[in-house]
Amino acid sequence: MYNLQQSFTAHIKKNKLVGESDRILLAVSGGIDSVVMAFLFHKAGFRFSIAHCNFRLRGKDSQADEAFVRQLAVQFNTSCHIIRFNTHAYAERNRISVQMAARELRYKWFRELLKQKKCTCVALAHHKDDAAETFLINLIRGTGIAGLHGIREKQGAFIRPLLFASRKEIETFANEKGIVFREDSSNSEDKYLRNKIRHHILPVLEDLNPSIRDSLSDTINYIAQTENLYKQYIEKLKDELLIKKGKTFYISTLKLSENNGAATLLYELIKPFGFNSAQTHNIFSILDAPPGKVFFSPTHTLLKDRDSLIISPINKQTYAVYSVENQNWAIENDLFKIEFSLVPGKNINPRTYNKNIIYLNAKHLNFPLTLRKWKQGDTFMPLGMKKMKKISDFLIDNKVSVFEKENIYVLVSSDQIAAVIGHRPDERFKVTKNSADVIKIDFSRKN
Repeated sequence: MYNLQQSFTAHIKKNKLVGESDRILLAVSGGIDSVVMAFLFHKAGFRFSIAHCNFRLRGKDSQADEAFVRQLAVQFNTSCHIIRFNTHAYAERNRISVQMAARELRYKWFRELLKQKKCTCVALAHHKDDAAETFLINLIRGTGIAGLHGIREKQGAFIRPLLFASRKEIETFANEKGIVFREDSSNSEDKYLRNKIRHHILPVLEDLNPSIRDSLSDTINYIAQTENLYKQYIEKLKDELLIKKGKTFYISTLKLSENNGAATLLYELIKPFGFNSAQTHNIFSILDAPPGKVFFSPTHTLLKDRDSLIISPINKQTYAVYSVENQNWAIENDLFKIEFSLVPGKNINPRTYNKNIIYLNAKHLNFPLTLRKWKQGDTFMPLGMKKMKKISDFLIDNKVSVFEKENIYVLVSSDQIAAVIGHRPDERFKVTKNSADVIKIDFSRKN
């Protein structure tokens, strides 16, 4: 004969969800699932306290749920933690659905409560039917392999000790033990996708396969195992394809295209930077297009360059205008360090410069100098040329990417640009064989 209590204990032991000495926080709404979960933990002898969220969405029913849970804690001789949320206001303020607002609010509070009460984990009362419904929801909405592994038994500090049991088994157990619980009238409404699946789709599938919940549970487990293998393969390819330089990442479009399933691989490479599947489709479609297309996630920018995709964090720093007061000066921020020093001109090759070191004729510089970001319309006379050139054109000619352009600084003396830092001095400020004093500019970028 099936014994839910024994299966509960076996499930916890098999999946190593909790230990005998752990202090557990039970998320109890007052509904049948969470109340049965509390009953099972109590009978198994675990130490636990109860946490209840009052979302204030159902008027007097919400208040009655709260009172019921308080009394349940008294029955189990344990502490009860209650919080009340203004869920509608939070949803409006953050422009999200009420369901999403409730989810965000409760998970945030659970994490805070874990730390405050020094508990080991939070137990959530999801069961086998919930896992099947979540699988079908993700399948209907469209998802990658990660969305099909279903609800996990353990994710961080959150455990789900009822995933082995069906809703019918939980109801049978509650009836046999005379367990009292609260009914949520919203569970019978069809305005939510989960309820439509529960009331209409799963019953049809059950007619086709009476063991549909077990079949879906087995499928979810197979997918979860497949996902682990998939992740190992993806991590190996990430090491080969995602090249990090400072805070910037580069993906070779050629190497990416050589892989089977390159579009899926691209999604896995850029997903951690906040890019979604729709953006991935658009990015993949322009891999062979001319450079210059830029895509934005909430945290990063992706540039289609000539032979690579360049991913950089969105820099929210306010770029200051720096003053170089004298011939021996240094400027440093989180992007770069620039050191100015006065050196004798006799040992300097008049045409010496590179991306990190530039020499300027001190005689032509009027201190204080200004260091600022370049802007559209700026012009200078690149060393070796006899006419002015727009800096924007100079950067294009030198194949400077969009991201690099955002961090290019110029050194200005009396409204004339004396150098594009990290690139080229101006012909008008060049060092000659007769230059007695030279300003050496030593530039190093941090990312």
